[in-house]
Amino acid sequence: MKCLVINGTEQKGCTYNLKEIFLDELKPKELIEFYFPKDAPDYCTGCKTCFMKSETLCPHYKKVEPIWNAMLEADLIVFAYPVYVLRTPGHVKSFLDHLGVHWFAHRPNPRMFNKTAAIITQSIGGPNKGAQKDVETSLNWIGIPRVKKIGFGMMEGVIWDEISESRRQKFEKKVRAFAKQFHTLKPASKSLKTKFYFQMCKMLQTKLSKNTPNGQELSTDLQYWIDQGWVTRSI
Repeated sequence: MKCLVINGTEQKGCTYNLKEIFLDELKPKELIEFYFPKDAPDYCTGCKTCFMKSETLCPHYKKVEPIWNAMLEADLIVFAYPVYVLRTPGHVKSFLDHLGVHWFAHRPNPRMFNKTAAIITQSIGGPNKGAQKDVETSLNWIGIPRVKKIGFGMMEGVIWDEISESRRQKFEKKVRAFAKQFHTLKPASKSLKTKFYFQMCKMLQTKLSKNTPNGQELSTDLQYWIDQGWVTRSI
């Protein structure tokens, strides 16, 4: 199994230890890790160059490209991050903003359509769902049909070694049970949600094709859908 881990923090604290337990149980054959914010791209400037021309012209392409390519190659994509004020850390969201060009509405990559992702989060005690939803939504829209999530409330503190041994053992048991779900990972089938997103965007691109006069230059997105064979261009 090829596993990619996107770490939402460089700190080797609670999130790091939970993720390490997960990997110890998973034992992937190949592992690539990125640590944010060190490996994360700068914030999206909203220049729309990726949409109008090409994502390769993005001013942050050199940072985005290796992570995106690793996602394309991975069998399992893992996001492990702490909850910041009930939401996803800004540098994780900033990276996901750069993937907007690969959403169904623009230029989705079919290699994403059978992948699996896992989200591991922790907070001092607040809910994890909002922070997980930020990432899950983006992953669904780039085509990933299977996203599994697990969250933890530390409660006793934010320093791993200061948490009681009994509580850490409970965390470990829960993480290992979560990791076992991926031991015999098979390609995922499109979910109803991702099928709906795809068909809805196909209808939009088909309408754009019909409304674009012959001889007029096609949008980058529409040309991509035609090249993929998802939309037929009437001449």
